[in-house]
Amino acid sequence: MTVKVYIKKRSGKLMGDIELPDTATVEEFKKAFEAKWKFYPERQQFNIGEAKGPILKEGTLESNGVQTSSTLFFKDLGPQISWRLVFVIEYLGPMLIFPLFYCLPGVFYGDANPKRHLVQKVAFWLTMIHFAKREFETLFIHRFSNATMPIFNLPKNCFHYWVLCGVSVGYFLFHPKFAPRFTDETTIYALAAVMLLFELLNLKTHIILRDLRPRGTKVKGLPVGWGFGLVSCANYFWETLAWVSFSVLVSCATSWIFVTVAFLQMAQWALKKHASYKKDFKDYPRIRKAIVPFLI
Repeated sequence: MTVKVYIKKRSGKLMGDIELPDTATVEEFKKAFEAKWKFYPERQQFNIGEAKGPILKEGTLESNGVQTSSTLFFKDLGPQISWRLVFVIEYLGPMLIFPLFYCLPGVFYGDANPKRHLVQKVAFWLTMIHFAKREFETLFIHRFSNATMPIFNLPKNCFHYWVLCGVSVGYFLFHPKFAPRFTDETTIYALAAVMLLFELLNLKTHIILRDLRPRGTKVKGLPVGWGFGLVSCANYFWETLAWVSFSVLVSCATSWIFVTVAFLQMAQWALKKHASYKKDFKDYPRIRKAIVPFLI
């Protein structure tokens, strides 16, 4: 038995049809579409029945309700870029921009040999450690539920790290007129140690999340320990505390703006993840919040 599916553009214009065995999977269908119209699977999105109908999901055509003579409306998602590469590019920004401000003050501030405060020196290496860690996690730890995103979204994604962090924090933090709030070595190193502790806790939670999902699958598991007993997204919680510690250390307004924007975005993601956990796990612990223990 076979199933013949008609393909239309979102405008309603008929593109043609594809005939496959009635047991065909969505993956097989997308490969057949690519062979006929040259759009690779990551660029493809199909709506069932009408242009704004349900989106064709993983599984078989039959499980999606697609039968003989069904119509699928095709949407070209545009050129794609892997999420792994997106993250690498995002985190690379501050690793390039911060050294420019730090090492070339004559170019950016007109002072080739400014006095460097201990806070500036410690903050520089803290940011390098943080983003080197993020690159390491991206390359060797993270597993992505979606393989790609539209490449045209890359500038928007990079803005947060390249501009809001790299440029706005870096410029003022390493300015010759920067006046540190803390000058006592003990306080400075203590705050740095606190940030590094939160970085390690964040790393541990990322390893826990990785181990919940075997490579090449979309298996869902319930994280436990290392903060997950209190919040659904302990990784975001420790990430926020790391940047709060950094902002206390440098006492720079743009750093507080960066951490506030980052927290608001992570809170949005955490609330969605929290709702997903509650839906997938009927006995989900009631004590858990999304991102801030006992509050949010």
